[in-house]
Amino acid sequence: MSSTSVAPFPDVARPDPADAHPPYRFVAALALLSAALLTVGTALHPAHADPDSPAAAFAEYATVGRAMWVAAHLLQLGGVAGLVLVVVLLARVVNGTRGSAWARVGTVLGTADLATAAVLQAVDGVALKAVVDLWSDATEERSSLFAAALAVRQVEIGLDALFALLLAAAFLAFGIGLLTAPNGSRGLGVLAVVAAGPAAVNAIALALSGFSAAAMLATTLSGVLALVWMLLTAVWSWRRAVIWHPRHSSRVPHAVAGGTW
Repeated sequence: MSSTSVAPFPDVARPDPADAHPPYRFVAALALLSAALLTVGTALHPAHADPDSPAAAFAEYATVGRAMWVAAHLLQLGGVAGLVLVVVLLARVVNGTRGSAWARVGTVLGTADLATAAVLQAVDGVALKAVVDLWSDATEERSSLFAAALAVRQVEIGLDALFALLLAAAFLAFGIGLLTAPNGSRGLGVLAVVAAGPAAVNAIALALSGFSAAAMLATTLSGVLALVWMLLTAVWSWRRAVIWHPRHSSRVPHAVAGGTW
């Protein structure tokens, strides 16, 4: 019986190792855009009344137009989507290294967090505003409509707590991936792990006490750290784009290609 052998694939069919690296300039631009969207969306959201006082908060929400309210929440959702995309793209930096498993876990958690954010913005950005407007304009059955708005508010709080918990888990997993990978960013990894702390505290505070002062403080700290992480990610990615040359990737020293920052 004659033996047959399978011919090896030609070199042309093998992927270029340079292709495994993310588009750094795109990541930098996306990180900046995400930070801008989150900042503008948060600035447009009314926040003068105490969120832990439903009557005062609903009265303030009723003074905002529906278009402005929806726009603010869509901008926030766009910022979260950009953050998740940055994590997904940067996961390719540690692909095939010790940190790749952690980075993939962070990607999955980030995707789940984005899905939760979409539902959260649908509840907060559409449903709550609709019920609050009905309550504000009603002359009868105001107590029933207020109770309905309060029920929607509790759903919002639950989703917000889950969003914060998934954000904390995603930051922690991705941060460990960056720290354990030989070509990851130590600075971004440390900051991601640090940012996971306030996000986890925020999730617990929201679940136990709603929009309390402690929860709002944790929300602010978590949001600031996330913005700082995205801005530093933009700087780091742009620097990598400048020093990285795909055709000479094998000649780039580890200190330059990966770095500790």
